[in-house]
Amino acid sequence: MVTQEVSYNTTSSTNSNYNTPSVLQIRLDTQSIIEDCELFLRGAYIAYERDEKTGEVSKALKEDSKARKVNKEGVYSILNRLRMVVNPQVVQGNFPSDGKGISIMYQNYIYELRMSLTEMIIINARTWNVRDSDIELLVDGLMDLIEPFMTRLIDNMERDSYDTIKQTDTVVRGPNEGVKLGKV
Repeated sequence: MVTQEVSYNTTSSTNSNYNTPSVLQIRLDTQSIIEDCELFLRGAYIAYERDEKTGEVSKALKEDSKARKVNKEGVYSILNRLRMVVNPQVVQGNFPSDGKGISIMYQNYIYELRMSLTEMIIINARTWNVRDSDIELLVDGLMDLIEPFMTRLIDNMERDSYDTIKQTDTVVRGPNEGVKLGKV
């Protein structure tokens, strides 16, 4: 079972009160990455099921015990660590580059994160029921999701992309009021 609000990888998981989430909300939403990691760790997948009586189609989370990489304790521990790395606050950081798109700070960060994650999994492998043959697969699988996400920080590209999100002020007049400035 998914530990967060059940969204099963929809970008509106944290925007349940909005029919159309803003560009900024979508850009900062990290829930789907965390959910992908959770599905991977649990050996789970999303299945679509049709109710024979009503004909309605619904999503269901299915787990394959043979594909499970870690036990529940391991899932929670690894996801907690990943939430410290993949979150809206972190994505607004900056890894400066040499002007050619190469960032030594990014490369060092990814190296340290990979080593930290590997160490964490190796130290807890017995407690979390991790097979030795799955350790490298675990680290590589998680890093395959994290590394592209973190490239958004190179040369401050994430915050620079906010330039497309404009704020305009308009003049609003009420029937018995003077001029007010309102945000649109």
